[in-house]
Amino acid sequence: MAGIQASTNPKQDDVLRQRLHDRLDGLARRRNLLPAGGEIKEVTVLISDLRGFTTISDAYAAADVVLLLNRYFTRMTEIISRYGGKVDKFIGDSIMALFVAPMENPKDTERAVCCAAEMQIAMDSINKENIELGMPAIYMGIGLNTGRVVAGKIGSDLHSEYTVIGAEVNLASRIESSTLRGQILLSENTYTQTAHITQVKEPFSLAVKGKQEAIRLYELVAVGPPYDLVVPEREARRTPRASVDIPFEFQFCDGKIVISDFFQGRIMDLSSGGLFASTTSKIDPHCHIRFRLKTDELGVISHDIYGKVLKVDRDQGLYLMNVEFTIIDPQDSVTLRSLVKRLLGITPP
Repeated sequence: MAGIQASTNPKQDDVLRQRLHDRLDGLARRRNLLPAGGEIKEVTVLISDLRGFTTISDAYAAADVVLLLNRYFTRMTEIISRYGGKVDKFIGDSIMALFVAPMENPKDTERAVCCAAEMQIAMDSINKENIELGMPAIYMGIGLNTGRVVAGKIGSDLHSEYTVIGAEVNLASRIESSTLRGQILLSENTYTQTAHITQVKEPFSLAVKGKQEAIRLYELVAVGPPYDLVVPEREARRTPRASVDIPFEFQFCDGKIVISDFFQGRIMDLSSGGLFASTTSKIDPHCHIRFRLKTDELGVISHDIYGKVLKVDRDQGLYLMNVEFTIIDPQDSVTLRSLVKRLLGITPP
């Protein structure tokens, strides 16, 4: 899309994605700006994004980061092409791919869902190679949505490209931003068209900017015959947990924007992949927060940590939340892992 290009500066990636959200919202509402020759098509939009890649970019040499990204993009592009998809654009470490046939075949959506599953499966071999090369493991979230979009050549005399725009594209981006690492989320439309072959977890509702009512999302677990694909589970909270009592401040995130207000809570257990905490502030499931950790044991204040609230319970006026980390500095992750082992009395072999 004209005016939005992939950045080599990871600090700018969040800004670019927010600009993409806003641009898609605006173009969807301004029909008079649709390009001549544009057409309405039903497509399945797949958007993927690497979790916590900004912290990796800050911690490793630029040449190594570029090589890592190129290995990742090459493998993902091969899979997308094999399933009949078209890479529409790269935005930082994100991929936007489209699945549409000339006759708008219903199997387009099936192919998109299978592609997403195989992309997650491929992350195991990518991470094995990363570790062999002395690089960290990387994790990806994928969001899919199916709907009618405007397709056409968009831009200016200086630069233009054939792409798709509309509310359904923006919704796919919003869905992707709600994923955890290793997770694939399907919109209601995408799930309805693939329900006969997909296995999903219990649906949940999510409030999305631009929608008056909450949308229902479905986490893909597997795709049945004849495809037989199982999405690997990457649940970080399977790591050991240590009981703690640590005060902390957190902020809510709205998409890629961090709300300025701070709220107070207490961490009750901690692992290298997440935490369990209480707060008097109202917490909604599936919201995102940002915070830093400081304890006597750590000795230092962590970098910013981002997390997604997986579950919320109420107890005697408190909100109890399970949080999985979505972005954490690699060194902070190592420090937390050592701290948890020390608190649990686990000694290295």
